[in-house]
Amino acid sequence: MDLEALRATGIRTSDKVLDVDAYRRDLWPRDTLRMYRGRTLPDAPRAVAWPETSEEVALAIAWAEREGATIVPYGAGSGVCGGAAGQAGSLVIDTKRMSRLISIDEDARMVHVQAGIIGQHLEDALGERGWMTGHSPSSIMCSTVGGYVAARSAGQFSSRYGTFADMLHAAQAITPAGTLMTGAWASSHEEDLQPILCGSEGTLGIVTEALIRIAPLPQEWWLRGYAFPDLETAWNAMRGLMQDGLWPSALRLYDPADTRIGGRAKASAAHKSPSIISRIRKAVSGMPGLAQHMLDLPLALPSLVNRLVDGLGDEVLLIVGFDGSADRIATMVGAAQPHLAAGRDLGAEPGEHWFAHRHDVSYKLAPVFAGGGFADTMEVATTWSRLPRLYNRVRAAIGEHGVVMAHFSHAYPEGCSIYFSFAGRDRLDTYDQLWSDALAAASACGGTVTHHHGVGQLKALAATNEQGAAIELWPEIKAKLDPRGTMNPDRLYVEGVPPPAGPPSPSGGPVYELDTRSRLATVDPRVAPERVNEALSAQGFRLRTVPSQPLLTWLSSLKPSTLPRWEDPLFGVQARMSSGQSVQLGFSPRSAAGPDLRWTLLRKATVESVQVPIVPTSMGEQMRANSVDWKQS
Repeated sequence: MDLEALRATGIRTSDKVLDVDAYRRDLWPRDTLRMYRGRTLPDAPRAVAWPETSEEVALAIAWAEREGATIVPYGAGSGVCGGAAGQAGSLVIDTKRMSRLISIDEDARMVHVQAGIIGQHLEDALGERGWMTGHSPSSIMCSTVGGYVAARSAGQFSSRYGTFADMLHAAQAITPAGTLMTGAWASSHEEDLQPILCGSEGTLGIVTEALIRIAPLPQEWWLRGYAFPDLETAWNAMRGLMQDGLWPSALRLYDPADTRIGGRAKASAAHKSPSIISRIRKAVSGMPGLAQHMLDLPLALPSLVNRLVDGLGDEVLLIVGFDGSADRIATMVGAAQPHLAAGRDLGAEPGEHWFAHRHDVSYKLAPVFAGGGFADTMEVATTWSRLPRLYNRVRAAIGEHGVVMAHFSHAYPEGCSIYFSFAGRDRLDTYDQLWSDALAAASACGGTVTHHHGVGQLKALAATNEQGAAIELWPEIKAKLDPRGTMNPDRLYVEGVPPPAGPPSPSGGPVYELDTRSRLATVDPRVAPERVNEALSAQGFRLRTVPSQPLLTWLSSLKPSTLPRWEDPLFGVQARMSSGQSVQLGFSPRSAAGPDLRWTLLRKATVESVQVPIVPTSMGEQMRANSVDWKQS
């Protein structure tokens, strides 16, 4: 590798041991476990470069192409799936020196930034002028805008402000084939590849600039906690809030284990006694030879600990929050009360406690590794109708190998994400088997294997299977933008995996299937929307959006980047590929299992059905107005 030629371009570059060693890994807990136990770490890359402009990124990529080197894009390294770890012989391109806020257009409600800017730095700069993006992942202090695009990030306020893909209005990426402009910057004569760029995890190119929607800083916040008797009752409350178009800023439900063990404000005074793990820690802390292994016992008996926690009761804690003007908050809180009536009002303290500590989780995992175990998280998602089965099956799979708890967040009208937190013994085989079983359980339940953490190395096989026969579209996209396979190889998808069998072609219609709990209808996309509505009306529903042309024609012409941030007019697609295989995409809201191939399926495959949002015919004008209220807040 002729590094002098790269340095000659003026790009800051290093091949020093201390520099390249720092890029061996991201924050994938599997590598953290290997590091704590002194095991062999991943190979170090050959060199690292820190470009400051899009032009310098293009020069670095061109150099790697000439040298036959692979490239690993790197933002802040906070990924937890191994997607940004350096590879042997690779050039790591670290974008953090590309951190300028280029401009703010307050009239258009847009901010233009370089993609290496840290999320918290962006929010601080916007906040000084009374604005925000509304994107608040727990990693906000150690993650970048480019990373948000690459992994289809979702923040803690996504129920109101959308995921980052919803906020992204336009992007620029440098690929081996040249500059790619997407969204509002895309050419009107070509397919907009923004849904493909989002979630591509550096396998197509490096995001260098982004145009992001912004929103006014809220004048006020209203936060509260409610104790519900069980998960089912609380799920109904969450679903009702979202489907009535109330768009709470915060909506987080802790399962019985997380309500008690997780260290949050407890749902009742009866739950303020120390948790099981806290009692074990206290019991052994003064015993010589045991204190340094205080996690060994509970992590060695995860099934027992999980059963003991299950026996403590079913009551759960729901955090609800609204933001905006005083008038908006008063209206939304009043409209929310019927949905919250089944819960016991715990006052403001639980919600305010969560808000004050909402980023703490990113700093609490290391002590588990130091104490003789591993800790990790898994976020899956599905529709409301499938949510109970997904929760029970994935929790059971994890619980065979580790102590597990969960919370439900990132709620949408159609469904919700489940965020499992778990700890296990200091064994790589235990870690690997846990993940294998949990991913298999999520797939078997019709859920996505990742809602916002992305794919990387950890979930590559599961994501490949989730895309099914639609994976046929990927080689063409990859060849167009990265013909030599330079960008982040062996990540995201696994080559040569036979796709699972797809569903049979639908029959009947124009409405093939109705999921009233999730407010979704599977319909014939080629018939007039009026005919679809006639069939739906017999069940008391109508299309949420009624276009003036058949759904397939309308959806195929849409640019997702132009939609309101809360809108998802296309939930699922069933299509027949050129190979003759059937595929169905759209198991869950806002999946992060790689690029969003649904929109490409509309144009490149034979579409057999689409799954689209519906609302009751009785849904009033005020509820519909609530759905666009974020614009006026």
